[in-house]
Amino acid sequence: MLQIYDKLRTSPLLALAAAGSTLAALPAAAQEGCDLSDGYADALVSYVSEVETCLDQADAFLIEKEDDVFAMTNSAREAADLTPLERRASLDQAARAHALDMAQRNYAGHSDLEGRSHIYRMRALDRQVLASATGANIVVLDATASPKAVYEAIRSDSANRANINREGFTDTGIGIAEGNGKLYVVQMLTTVDGELESPLPLQITQATSFTPNVNEDSFRTAGWNLTDDAGNRLAGGKLMRMHADSINFNDKAYLDVLVELDTDTYVLRGPMVSRQ
Repeated sequence: MLQIYDKLRTSPLLALAAAGSTLAALPAAAQEGCDLSDGYADALVSYVSEVETCLDQADAFLIEKEDDVFAMTNSAREAADLTPLERRASLDQAARAHALDMAQRNYAGHSDLEGRSHIYRMRALDRQVLASATGANIVVLDATASPKAVYEAIRSDSANRANINREGFTDTGIGIAEGNGKLYVVQMLTTVDGELESPLPLQITQATSFTPNVNEDSFRTAGWNLTDDAGNRLAGGKLMRMHADSINFNDKAYLDVLVELDTDTYVLRGPMVSRQ
């Protein structure tokens, strides 16, 4: 049994700043077939395209078991006087993409064999999310396991239970794929603090405006950054508008929306974008 909890919200952000839904339509040239013998494609646009294709073509998913595990999770939260989780389609996509990859290549881990994490998948596939924290539970069981057995296997680990019962989590996604005589189960949970008003294009080819809508009225939007894998700032500003000709990166960058509360500045993680 594997579990992970990543706290994404940073406070304060001043030192960092000083240092440094629905999928949008993909270009026709990006459409590819599904071949997971060597994992999903590397480049962001090709990665998203192949995930979409693989999820569309796969018959390995056990939808009813996914629904049952979701219902049991919310029953446990309600029993603990916690707000039920919302089922988020993009998190289902991210969870199923990883479950399918594990089933196809017979491994278990929070990152795929190329090192891409749950956060990567969420930020690639969800074009509107603004999130401050995320977690995930992974279990692998015999293919005959019932939904109750799947749920009990998740809850048998204390860290998994902590994820399920974490008060701040708001949304979830579940993927259960069958392969090699096993069930590969991925349960994602996240704290969604807001959304972009409309989906951010996967590729930035011209000046692009975006409007963050943050759930907490006390938060004040302070600006945005684009960062690379290492967290280095590539571009940013206070106006919610990015210009493709002023963004210097090869394949992908991560949108961070900066919000202020009193004297602190926080980072809400948004979608990834590409110039290719």
